[in-house]
Amino acid sequence: MNFLRGAVAVSLMFNLLLGGVLWLRPGAPKSPELAPETVSSFPLAVQGVKRAVTNTVTMAAPVKLLDWRMVESEDYKKYIANLRVIGCPEKTIRDVIIADVNDLYRQRYREFFPPAKRVEYWKAGNPMANLFDETKLAKEQELRQEKSNLLKTLLGGDYTDEQDVSTIQMDSFYERLLNFLTPEKRTAMKELEDKFAVKMMKTYKDTWRGNEEPAEAVRAEKDEAMLEIITPEEKFEYDLRRSETAMFLRVGLGRFEVSEEEFRAMFSSLKEFIADAGKPGFGAIIRGEPDSRPEGAAARSAFQAKLNAALGEERFHQLVEQSGWNLKAEEQK
Repeated sequence: MNFLRGAVAVSLMFNLLLGGVLWLRPGAPKSPELAPETVSSFPLAVQGVKRAVTNTVTMAAPVKLLDWRMVESEDYKKYIANLRVIGCPEKTIRDVIIADVNDLYRQRYREFFPPAKRVEYWKAGNPMANLFDETKLAKEQELRQEKSNLLKTLLGGDYTDEQDVSTIQMDSFYERLLNFLTPEKRTAMKELEDKFAVKMMKTYKDTWRGNEEPAEAVRAEKDEAMLEIITPEEKFEYDLRRSETAMFLRVGLGRFEVSEEEFRAMFSSLKEFIADAGKPGFGAIIRGEPDSRPEGAAARSAFQAKLNAALGEERFHQLVEQSGWNLKAEEQK
C-alpha cells in the first residue's frame, strides 16, 4: 500500500468530513460488497449520526456511510470520474493518480528486473556499468513510453512525467549497493549527498586555480555530517562503495582484477597514502610517473610495503605489471 496515497486519502477524507480510508490499487482484487447490517462492524468505517430536534426529544438516525470501495474503479478513467463526483479537488486527484501509477511501474520494473546479487563494488571501472546493457535499455525505454502515455491520457497531453523509469532504476541500484544500511539511513544519506554536491560545486573554481583547501574543508564537513547518520563501521562500508578514494582505486586498477578482500585491503592502504602524499601522489603512481615532492618518496615507499603485504609478492608484481603503476620509491628525485 502506497504511503503517499494513504496520506492523501486521510487528508481528503478529513476535508470532506467523511470517515473510512481503504485504498485499493486499480486492477487489484476487490473486496466483496458488505451487506447493510455488516457496515457497522467494518473496522475502518466511522459511524455518524444525523440529529433531528423536536420539542421533547433528540432523535438520531444513521448517516449513509462512504468508504473508498464506493469510489475506486478498476478503470482509471472511471476512478477519476468517481473522485470528481464526491468533490475531490483536481490537484488531489492528480497527486493520487501519479502516486498510484508510479507505484504500479515501480512494481513492473522489479518484475522485469528483479534485484540481482549485491553490487560488486570492488570490480575495476564503474560498478554502474552493468546497468546499461542493450536489452535492459530497450525494455526500460518501452516501460518509460508506456508509463508516460498512460499519465498523459489520464491527466492531459501537457503532463510531464515527474518520475522517470530511470529514477526507479537508480533507486533499485542504490538499494543493492547500500544494502548494509536501513531504508531510513539510505534516504538520509541520499539527502546528504545532494546537499554536499551543491557545496562541492562551489569549490570547483578554487580547485581549478590550484587551491584545494575549500574542497578539503567541505569533505571534512561532509565526513562529520555522515557520522551523525551512520556508524563508523557503516561509514567505512559506504566509503568503499561511494567515496572518491574508492573511485580512484577502481579506475587505477585498470585491467588488474582483484577480489573483494584484496580491494578492501588496498582501499585502506590507499586512504593512508593519500593522507600522507595527497591525491597528486596517487595520480603520479597510476600514470607511471615519479613524484618529485619531498613527501612523495616516503609515502610511496610505505604504500608499496602495505600493498605487498596485503596482496603477497606474486600478486603485487602482477598489479605493477598489469596496471602500469610506478611504486618504486627509489626512482624519486
